[in-house]
Amino acid sequence: MNDDFEVTRRQFLQAGGNAFVMSIILGTGMAQLAKPAFAGQLSVLSDSEAATLLAMSRTLFPHDNVADGYYMNVVAAIDGKCSDAAMKDKIQAGIKKLDGATSKSFAGSSEGTRVNILKTMEKSDFFQTVYGETVNGLYGNPEIWKMMGYEGSSVEQGGYIERGFDDISWLAKS
Repeated sequence: MNDDFEVTRRQFLQAGGNAFVMSIILGTGMAQLAKPAFAGQLSVLSDSEAATLLAMSRTLFPHDNVADGYYMNVVAAIDGKCSDAAMKDKIQAGIKKLDGATSKSFAGSSEGTRVNILKTMEKSDFFQTVYGETVNGLYGNPEIWKMMGYEGSSVEQGGYIERGFDDISWLAKS
């Protein structure tokens, strides 16, 4: 038997404590805090309509490192505006047109197919509405700023002059 591996009582208790804490976190679902989940409930749109809008938003602004929860928050914002009858009619008609443009559902289609369908609708009021909501919902979110390396507004911090704006290593010094 090899005696090179020794564990002190302190190391053993520390490892056990760490394992206990991790089991609590994973067991209670606290690990989900790392990714935003869709926290709201849809009040007007159906689940299939929400799936179509989610696929549309993700196709318009695809980011592999952005979880669906962020895109679902965009869908929830659109759903909230659908309490207005005219908005509801516009959104549901647009969704129906998206889903009717392919033999599968829009959400179940390939990305290339979705892009081609959306190109035909770029001038529509429906497209412009969802596009605007997606831009505002994604790029107005400070959590997404962090993912993309944007530090936010510099005005509150005195501007960029004293905050490393000139730390570009590839730019020749004058």
